[in-house]
Amino acid sequence: MISLSTHTLNSTTGAHAAGVNVKLFALSEDKIIELWSRYTDEDGRLSVQFELDVKYKNCDLQLSFYINHYFAQNSTGVQTKSVNLNIKLPDPDGTYHLPIIISPHGASMWWSN
Repeated sequence: MISLSTHTLNSTTGAHAAGVNVKLFALSEDKIIELWSRYTDEDGRLSVQFELDVKYKNCDLQLSFYINHYFAQNSTGVQTKSVNLNIKLPDPDGTYHLPIIISPHGASMWWSN
């Protein structure tokens, strides 16, 4: 079983980013298939354990952070709706940690496993 976790931080306040919708998709040929959707907890953390169906084993995956509802919207300029990271999770029993620092104008991500 794959274990995937994240810690989402707000760079504008230095606080944990609670309530951010995070989704995992499989990118299969010309299709995008949603595998799961969860929200970060009050500490900005999310941990999901899941089995990756064999039909998605060789697919690229997309981890998406939907930040458009987290930050107050203004009526001018570019508005970031989501931050996406295309990944592979090669070990079906692997543990992966993908933290992210978000702001209304960008994001920084890294990984550890």
